[in-house]
Amino acid sequence: MKLAIVHKEKCKPTVCGRECKKYCPVEKQELDTCVTIGDKCAIDEHTCVGCAICVKRCPFGAIDVVNLPSVSEKDIVHRYGANGFALYGLPVPKEGSVLGLLGRNGIGKSTAVKILAGSEKMNLGKSEVGENDVKEFFKGNEILRYFEGLDKKVVSYKPQNLSTLALDVEVMELLLQRGEEGEIKRLAEVLGVSQVLGNGMDKLSGGELQRIAILAASLGEADIYFFDEPLAFLDIGERLRVSDFLRELSGVTHNSVPSKMGAKAPSSSGKTLIVVEHDLLILDYLTDYVNVFFGGQGAFGLVSGVKSSKVGVNAYLEGFLKEENMKIRDKALKFDFTRNADMSGNKIASWPDFGVKFGSDFELEVKGGDIHENHVIGILGKNGTGKTTFVKALVGEVETTEGKLDLGLSVSYKAQYLFSESEDMVRDICFREKINKRLKSTFNLGVLEGKKISSLSGGELQRFEVARCLAKDADVYLIDEPSAYLDVEERISVAKAIKDTMVERGKTAFVVDHDLLVVSYLADSVINFDGEGGVRGEAGEVVGFEEGVSELLKSLDVTLRKDKESGRPRINKRGSVLDREQKAKGKWAVF
Repeated sequence: MKLAIVHKEKCKPTVCGRECKKYCPVEKQELDTCVTIGDKCAIDEHTCVGCAICVKRCPFGAIDVVNLPSVSEKDIVHRYGANGFALYGLPVPKEGSVLGLLGRNGIGKSTAVKILAGSEKMNLGKSEVGENDVKEFFKGNEILRYFEGLDKKVVSYKPQNLSTLALDVEVMELLLQRGEEGEIKRLAEVLGVSQVLGNGMDKLSGGELQRIAILAASLGEADIYFFDEPLAFLDIGERLRVSDFLRELSGVTHNSVPSKMGAKAPSSSGKTLIVVEHDLLILDYLTDYVNVFFGGQGAFGLVSGVKSSKVGVNAYLEGFLKEENMKIRDKALKFDFTRNADMSGNKIASWPDFGVKFGSDFELEVKGGDIHENHVIGILGKNGTGKTTFVKALVGEVETTEGKLDLGLSVSYKAQYLFSESEDMVRDICFREKINKRLKSTFNLGVLEGKKISSLSGGELQRFEVARCLAKDADVYLIDEPSAYLDVEERISVAKAIKDTMVERGKTAFVVDHDLLVVSYLADSVINFDGEGGVRGEAGEVVGFEEGVSELLKSLDVTLRKDKESGRPRINKRGSVLDREQKAKGKWAVF
């Protein structure tokens, strides 16, 4: 089957030479019509010969033509109109378990969640679909029973985008529309958000808003729960807390994890819970099974059969789905950790012990440390304990108790929160700031060059800003949360680019991130932050990677091991044999 995809936001017939129609061989022969031009171009997939000349000729990269020999038009579950994204297949939820959906951005995960939740009606690629069409399509498939009983089930859905929740209304007032006050307070205590129940929704931080959204979705008694990227903006401790909470919500807990939900604890029959998440370390810890989504970003998505979490994550990293006999990536994603010795390389600067105070609201105490060449320092710890403030103090953007720091170094800084109203084109910035071909290729900036910076999505802007940061000639690179909004492959690509840049140029990077897998990939050393979020923070000394991670994990009462097949770090189930053995030996992290 041929799929012709037209990306409407990129198609601009009024300013191009209409190359798609001009160079199409079907149009040239005048035997049939393949390309028609209106407000946007449209391609007839039945007359298209699949030559992909229009793909190469389109100046805005607005067209994709894909040949799919393993599927046909009758296999489409959902399509967003003619020349729109097509989804083939759906995951099958299992009662009493947590199912994870794993795959790149723009591959159909959120679409599948909306269909399974009943918030979007599947169209099977047709203009009109009846109930009998759906029954015939899924005849003999286990998922038909799921859809037949869906109208009798109570469904709860936590969306990916939380911007609509940032309202000028009190948190408790909003939550009371979903459940009773006693239940709200119990769950707020479990999720660590009791202190914000009297605040306005529009005054919450990203992590607080995320946990309130999870709380709201958990209120009442539902049969099926959907959580789309529930771990964004959360620190590692909060991610583990939310993971244990979600497993208990489904009716399944990790070994030796006591119930914290009190009267909210679900019945023994179990619930159905589906999670979309890009943090592989936590996805593996949280889920029982996964479905792997693969295909072409923004063009089409296919869904693998259900796999155990370990097997599914390893298959995704390997890039080969054994049961489907399908190669989904040219190269495997490897975790070959090569770390420099603690504080090796020439010492180029030091920072002293210093403090930062914001009135009576927040106080940060930092221990002194050294900066060495060819080194990456990972910055870990709780939200609200001053990690970003520390980075800004090193840059000289924040006044310390000793005055502004002057390390005598040139610094390139990528901020935590990225907002841009710039009308500049990406290509102009790439030229002006000398972002080389290698960086543009690594961060896939070629597809963004025709866009204005103000129109970039969260993930696109993240890739662009990290590339800008690394393109500058500096002594030290301060990079705050580079994994935010990125999918698994993009996270690993970004981590590798940061690591490679420091090694090749003999430079130093400080990287703040909550994805422990990303930090594991690139960090040589670690600084741990502790304290009380929003009140006080304490930055520890620079220590070796394993020592620093072990210190963090010990405070969280979890252990980490290295997967024998993929080399990736994995969290041991609490109370498991490996967990008990590592704790007995004092080995909180094994790499």
